[in-house]
Amino acid sequence: MKDNEALTKYIGALVDELSALNIQNVVISPGSRSTPISMLVNEHPKLKSYIAVDERGAGFFALGIAKSTKQPTVLICTSGTAASNYLPAISEARESRIPLFVLTADRPHELRDIGAPQAMNQIGLYGSFVKKFMELALPEASEAMYQYARSSINRLYRSCVTAPMGPVHMNVPLREPLVPNFAIDDLFSAGKRKNSAHTILTKTLATISKETRSEITELFQSKRKGLLVCGPYVEGDALKRIIALGSLLDYPVLCDPLSNGRTNNNEDSNVIDTYDTFLRFEDIANSLESEIIVRFGSMPVSKTFTQYTQRQQDCELIVIDEGDLWRDPTLKATQMISCDDLEFCNAIFESYEKTTDFQTDWLNEWKSINEKTKNGLQQAEQFDELFEGKIVQVLAKSLEEESTLFVSNSMPIRDVDTFLLSQSKKFKIACNRGVNGIDGTIATALGMAAAGDNVTLLIGDLSFYHDLNSLVLSKLHHLPLRVILVNNDGGGIFSFLPQSKEEKHFEALFGTPLGLDFEHATALFGGIHTKINNWFDFEDVLSRKNDGLQVIEIRTNRQENYDLHQKVWSIVKSKYEK
Repeated sequence: MKDNEALTKYIGALVDELSALNIQNVVISPGSRSTPISMLVNEHPKLKSYIAVDERGAGFFALGIAKSTKQPTVLICTSGTAASNYLPAISEARESRIPLFVLTADRPHELRDIGAPQAMNQIGLYGSFVKKFMELALPEASEAMYQYARSSINRLYRSCVTAPMGPVHMNVPLREPLVPNFAIDDLFSAGKRKNSAHTILTKTLATISKETRSEITELFQSKRKGLLVCGPYVEGDALKRIIALGSLLDYPVLCDPLSNGRTNNNEDSNVIDTYDTFLRFEDIANSLESEIIVRFGSMPVSKTFTQYTQRQQDCELIVIDEGDLWRDPTLKATQMISCDDLEFCNAIFESYEKTTDFQTDWLNEWKSINEKTKNGLQQAEQFDELFEGKIVQVLAKSLEEESTLFVSNSMPIRDVDTFLLSQSKKFKIACNRGVNGIDGTIATALGMAAAGDNVTLLIGDLSFYHDLNSLVLSKLHHLPLRVILVNNDGGGIFSFLPQSKEEKHFEALFGTPLGLDFEHATALFGGIHTKINNWFDFEDVLSRKNDGLQVIEIRTNRQENYDLHQKVWSIVKSKYEK
C-alpha cells in the first residue's frame, strides 16, 4: 500500500462528497491536526476555499457566505480551543436558521484525557446549538470505510438543509502522519458511486391539511380586523405571495425591514412600514385592536410591535413556521401551524372567495396613520445636525439597485426599522438577528461580499471595535466593503433604556466610551478612511466608487441623538392632531 493511502483516500472521499452535494464554499482556519482536510479541500477542483486565521471571525465569515447563498458553507479548524471559537457564529446560525457544516479535526482517542497538547473534549462541543453531531471513525483503507465517510457526510447534510436549516458538526479524529499522498491517482474517487452524490436526497415542503385550510379560511372570512406580519428571514417568493394575500384579504401587511418587504417595489400594496413609530403612541395603538394576526418568519425587530401584540385581547395569533421550533416570545399564540410560508399562502388562495361587500375601513385606517407617520419621519431629512436616523434616510437614497445593506445590532437596526421607508428601488437588508449579538458583524458582511453581494455595512463604534480584526479578510481576499461607521463613542442604545436614568454608574457600565481613532485601524488593513463633518460631505463620499475597503466615519453625540429621536416622535404625533 502506498504511504498514507488510507488517510488520503478516506479524507479524499469525505471532501469529494461535500462537492458532490453542491457545496462550493469552504472557510479554513489553518492548523496542524486539520492538515489532510485542508490540503485536500485546496486540491479539489470544485471547492473554493478562503483562509481565515481567527476562528471567531472565520465562523461569522462562513455564516455570511451561507446567509447570501442559502447553501451550506463548510468550516474547518484544528483541535483544541480553535473549535470553541466557532460557538458564537454557530449559535447565531442556529437561531437564524443558516446552514453551516462544521468540521473540527481532533486528536485520536488514545491521546484524549491524558494531558496531550492541543487536546480537549470536543464530543458534542456545541451542544444544542447544532442540529446534529457525529464523530467520524478513524481512517481505514477499505471500500466500506470510504463509503461510510461519504454516507456520513450525506446524513449531516440532510440535517443541515432540512427545514428549519441550521448548523451541523462533524468531529474528525486523525493520527499522524497528517500530510496526504498527492501521488495517488484519482484522489477523490474512493467509495464513489455513479450518481453525483452517495445518496440522493429529496426535499419536501410542509403543507397544511384540507381541514386546517378550511378552518383558517373561515377565520379570514369572519374576522375583518386582521394583520399579516412579515418578520425576518421570509424568503423572496413567499414574501411576494404574503403581500398578495394581504391584498386579497384587505389586511395591512406589516413588513419588518429584514423581510425585505420595504425594498421590493411594493408601493401600491398594503405594506405598512412605520408601525414601529405609531404603535408607541398609546392612544393610536388602542384604537387599532386586531381580531386576528398571522405572523410569518421570526419575531420583528420592533419592540413596540411586540408590546402591541401582547396587549391584544380576544385576538387569534397564528404563527406560520415550518419545522418544530417555537418562535413566539409573546406567549400569545393561539395556533402554531407547521407549514412552508409559500405553501400556506397558496392553500388560502385556492380556497378563499372574496365577496364584493367587504368593509375596508380597517385597512384604510392603517394606511392613513402610516402616511401621516411617514410625513412626520421625513421631516428628519431637514435636520442639520448629524442625526443617526437621517443617516439611514440618506444612505437608502444612495444604495445601488440589487445591493445589500448589512446592519449591525443595537441602535443601527432599530434606526433602520424606524427610518427605512418603502423604496422604489430593490435592495436587500441583512442583519444577525438570531441572538442579536454585536460580535462578528464585520466578518458576516464580508462573507456576503465573498458570495458576490455589493455590501454596505452600517455599524456602531462598539460593534466595529468588537470585530476589528475581521477587516483583514477584506485585505486577504480582495473583498470590497463600504462601512458607514457611526461613532457616538459608546453604546448609544442604552440612552433609550431605563439604565440611562442612573447617572452614577451609567457611563462606566453602559456608555462605555472607547475614545479610539479608527483612522489608524483602517490604514492597518489597507482601507481608505473618511471623516464626515456635514451632510454635503456624506452625500459626496457616498457617490464615489470604491473597489476596496472604505470606512466612512460619522461622529455623533449620544445625548443629542436621543433628543433628536424625541423631537422626531413629537413631530409625528403632531401630524395626528391636525
